[in-house]
Amino acid sequence: MKNPLTQKTGSRLSVVALLLFIVAFAAIWFYIKPQWEDVSSMEKGRDELLQERKTTSEKLTELQKLQQELNLASEVSKETTLSAIPETLDQDELIRELSDIAQKNDMLLNSVNFSIPASKGGAEITQAQVNMNITGSQSDLISLLRTIEGSTRKMLVRNISVQLGDATLGTRVNFNLTAEVYYQGTI
Repeated sequence: MKNPLTQKTGSRLSVVALLLFIVAFAAIWFYIKPQWEDVSSMEKGRDELLQERKTTSEKLTELQKLQQELNLASEVSKETTLSAIPETLDQDELIRELSDIAQKNDMLLNSVNFSIPASKGGAEITQAQVNMNITGSQSDLISLLRTIEGSTRKMLVRNISVQLGDATLGTRVNFNLTAEVYYQGTI
């Protein structure tokens, strides 16, 4: 025969064991669930970073290809540019070129001044500053600047100042242009 006392104790132990199991399960659940969410968000972050890495790698590959193309093109461009830059400053030829440009654009070249910096030694390309005083109209100045821009000799106009002259000149105005003229090597 079964003892009712042992039967009660056995059912109490079963209930206590069941309660302990539920409490342990709930504790584990509340402990693991936040970590599980952290792992899920980290996986999403990892996936986003992997996608970003893939996109960045593709862009890098494209940029490297472009750089190789530019290096090839820049060598050709460099040779073309160097051929457009005279080996010496040759002031006489430069004055003739500037005078021809002024005449072609119906302007009068009044004066030309050079400012040549000290040689830096080893520089592949050197520049000299040229100050020009030119008389003409504003529309002629625009034509002159376009001609300078399209000239075979590399010149860069850095500054233009306007000086209104005598009213007897009509629409003609004095312009002072400061330009950089490039050349290779020595004067």
